[in-house]
Amino acid sequence: MADFKKLKAGSKLSETQYYNVEKVDNSNVYLKNDLGEGIVVDASYAEKCLVSADQFDTEKVMSKTDIANLFLASTNIALTVNYNKQVKEEDVKKQLYALYPNKGGKILSEADFKKKIASAISDALVGEERTMVGRHYGSQDEFGRVRFIDMEETRDTSKDYDTRQRLVDPRTINWLILKGVKYKVK
Repeated sequence: MADFKKLKAGSKLSETQYYNVEKVDNSNVYLKNDLGEGIVVDASYAEKCLVSADQFDTEKVMSKTDIANLFLASTNIALTVNYNKQVKEEDVKKQLYALYPNKGGKILSEADFKKKIASAISDALVGEERTMVGRHYGSQDEFGRVRFIDMEETRDTSKDYDTRQRLVDPRTINWLILKGVKYKVK
């Protein structure tokens, strides 16, 4: 941290900060950082110095491998990522148990039963789709999943770790928004 009393003309400073937009008026943007501290910047600063996690002007189609590599290389940048969550055995069991044909006294037709089985299997193979806005620092677990900070969640400062941390498997990314471009899997 910079000691204000020791600052002088010519001192060099740097900043890596993540903000939530609290309010926008005619010429100012009111921001709040992860620690809850507020800052006001003008429109020019916002447009020249800040990166939006969800705004995009262009779209590009890329292979799954290229999008995964782009995601992994995009550390310390606010972005939006859409991916499929890991399938949990218990969730699949619940879906299949719910297909019991006489549940609630209603017997399913064979066609309806087959449709529900197909849907459950599809969900089991792909996983639930999820979209998150946040950032990562490049850290991965032993399975290659990236530790991603979900900036839409409230941080619990009473904990010694960031409770907003989620895991993203780069191989399951469907699309991401990064520096004004939406990248989609072909």
